[in-house]
Amino acid sequence: MPNLYSIIDIETTGGNPKVDRITEIAIFLHDGEEVVDSFISLVNPMMPIPDFISRMTGIDNEMVKDAPKFYEIAKQVVEMTEGSIFVAHNVRFDYSFIQKEFRQLGYTYSRKQLCTVKLARKLMPGDTSYSLKNLCKRLGITNEASHRAWGDARATTTLFEILLQKEKESFSEELISQELSISKLPPNISKSVVDDLPEETGVYYFLGKNAEILYVGKSNNIRKRIYSHFQGAHKAIRSMQMLEQIYDISYELTGSELIALLLENEEIKRIQPQFNRAQRRKQYKFGVYTRTNKKGYLEFYVDPYDESQYPIAGFSGRAHALSSLKRRGKKYELCPKLYGVEKGPGRCFHRQLHICKGACCGEEGPESYNERVRQAIQEINYGKNNLGDFLIVGEGRNYDERSVVMVQKGLYKGYAYVDASHMQLGLDTLIDSITYKDETPDVQRIIQGYIKKHPKEVVRIP
Repeated sequence: MPNLYSIIDIETTGGNPKVDRITEIAIFLHDGEEVVDSFISLVNPMMPIPDFISRMTGIDNEMVKDAPKFYEIAKQVVEMTEGSIFVAHNVRFDYSFIQKEFRQLGYTYSRKQLCTVKLARKLMPGDTSYSLKNLCKRLGITNEASHRAWGDARATTTLFEILLQKEKESFSEELISQELSISKLPPNISKSVVDDLPEETGVYYFLGKNAEILYVGKSNNIRKRIYSHFQGAHKAIRSMQMLEQIYDISYELTGSELIALLLENEEIKRIQPQFNRAQRRKQYKFGVYTRTNKKGYLEFYVDPYDESQYPIAGFSGRAHALSSLKRRGKKYELCPKLYGVEKGPGRCFHRQLHICKGACCGEEGPESYNERVRQAIQEINYGKNNLGDFLIVGEGRNYDERSVVMVQKGLYKGYAYVDASHMQLGLDTLIDSITYKDETPDVQRIIQGYIKKHPKEVVRIP
């Protein structure tokens, strides 16, 4: 078992490793008994530091102007962490940024990782929060510079020593043991690639020889889910064919299960991966739409699918769409002339059978008729047009972040990640942070299914 630990903390220009950069790094090399070496440096991110980040960390553009760029300290980071376990509080955040910086330099940085959040949860169960701030308060750890890399890394080092003392043998056996055997890996995937996978919520991608995306999936535990792919591959020829073509695995952490579902759906529709059979269709061919006629009655009609026209549902064919309307028409006693399956003047045939209540000939007014139409709409599109404006506020990618999904006038608008401390700033601030997305097919099914299970995450917008 390795007996060296690189206890690391970084500060960054933001929370997204795809676009943000490191502004400070601190490394304390620990041999299991004490700190034997350290490295602390500001880093020039080569991009502006947002004002709210500067207010939080105290690191501004002037401070990093003459600091070394990451490539200038990269060799020292590699050498110092070589042969050690990468330790951090919420390790995926720090590791993903450092790994991205090395990837841009054409170098594959790979270390085993240990998360002090997970370790604290295991050894001190029952706390409501395992943030570094709360653990320091509980354990009497002094943090000389919160939200500075050197201060948080030093506090994490003290926390690590306390946890190590609590159950040194137990945790080293359980958390540093390897879960995957070489025999279960695809032939073109190295063990280090699998070792680097997170045990967190997000979307993962299987990549082919030329970095083409073969498959997109989501999971609340990416590493465990991918492991199950590899274990069960022998059960289906198609799965074996896919595994033979995998040369790399990438992922995007979402924290939120809902955002993982939305992103997976969006990516499958956009990319149409070879091995995503069930969700490959880029768009439906026909949509069901509504309009109000001159007499005030809501009508259904079927036309080619056009996202910009806000269809209430999508279908693979016109017959499928009409069949769906017929089922709801019969259930809610709607007029077939008003849902597009019967034409001509006068009463509809269903009125003669007393199935229609007479909207076709003015015997039922639009107010009562349209109420049943709205019920049918709610069933067809999982409630999209009957929900109003609301946010779904859930977990973020780390313990100091929250995810926010927005639905406005029944339509999905997009999502954002916000600092947990900003949740008290009001709905306008949350709404302004949203990154707008197109509503793709299946989005309403995903959202409605999710909020049925998690109703407490829904925040109504007045």
